[in-house]
Amino acid sequence: MDNLSKYIEDLSFINWVFNPSPDVDFRWDQFESQHPEEIANIRQARNIILQFRTIAKSLPEEEKILLFSRVLKDIEEKQKSKKRLRTLFPIFKYAAVAIIFFSIGALLFYRENVVNPALYTLNSDIRMPENQAQLIRSNGDNVILDQQRAVLTYQKNGELVINKDTLKPAAVNSKNDLALNQLIIPYGKTSELVLPDGTKVFLNAGSRLGYPERFTGETREVFLNGEAYFEVKHDSKHPFVVLVNDLKIKDLGTKFNISAYSSDARVETVLAEGKVSIRQNNSGFFTSDTELSPGQLALFNRQEGKITVENVDVDEYILWTHGIVKFETVDLSRVIKKIERYYNIHFRYDDPMLGAVLISGKLELKEDKREVLERIARTASVKIEEAGEGYYDISKRE
Repeated sequence: MDNLSKYIEDLSFINWVFNPSPDVDFRWDQFESQHPEEIANIRQARNIILQFRTIAKSLPEEEKILLFSRVLKDIEEKQKSKKRLRTLFPIFKYAAVAIIFFSIGALLFYRENVVNPALYTLNSDIRMPENQAQLIRSNGDNVILDQQRAVLTYQKNGELVINKDTLKPAAVNSKNDLALNQLIIPYGKTSELVLPDGTKVFLNAGSRLGYPERFTGETREVFLNGEAYFEVKHDSKHPFVVLVNDLKIKDLGTKFNISAYSSDARVETVLAEGKVSIRQNNSGFFTSDTELSPGQLALFNRQEGKITVENVDVDEYILWTHGIVKFETVDLSRVIKKIERYYNIHFRYDDPMLGAVLISGKLELKEDKREVLERIARTASVKIEEAGEGYYDISKRE
């Protein structure tokens, strides 16, 4: 957690995370471009802050602070096991930071009054690599995935096949039932995974998936930060559940896509086939689950804490699995975010309002990157110019 405290304790930073705007986004984009060494810290600090969501049930201030400090201590201890660091958050700082959070109305996310360590670990304790995909196994082994699109398949005997290489089953500590494998895919890469139950998962760039070495219990739970498309193996006795920062998506045998990047203000769940139910993790806001039918999108607005449902063209949300981005009357900024993640590049707006330009089209991302950017520029009537390695400026066309 190198230098995270200066962001987590900064009220203006917290307000930016919870209340983004084109102007403020632009200022932080500029800061990142001037301080590229801070990008990883900023993203990790955002991930931690975005775990803290409003809940229906109020808690005493002392309990909120204890919960907050518990999470930060857990993260800090995991970091210390990898590198000896001096304590960054003495107990008085835990209390001070917690007070900042709750003074602006951001209460802790928790499940059944207990912080879920697996979800926090997934989002916070392992820094997203810049260019290298990796699998952190439940026994601590770190497997580097050099392929542009790594394909991982669990066999019935527990062995794991990664492209053409076979790994033996990881030894599972029965005393630690929260131990997860973490598949971490950086910007610029994607992955395909067949889970131990036969469920197929396509993991998009800039995403990570936490899952057990084998499924036990009444449900098959996985944890997602980012975007993934699921083709669930049917098992009516053991529902498949995807947990993200804000929601629980549950189904029995379905094809659906979830986009739940911590940096995004919305979580999108699109159903291609079958049926899913969705509820907020703490369910205090909802008297019943939100159910989707094929062709529907459930949009969860993190700022408002509400779910809305609408009919959509499913292809716009799942064609990324084939390296295609399809969009109809969409903000340029949303398309640009997908391009940034796919190619691992960054864009800066000369005028923040350019991100609100509505565009429609279809992009073959496997084509030459320069051609893809030229198509976007023509469609949005803007100029896109390279401004350094991995950076591009977007400006008005004269």
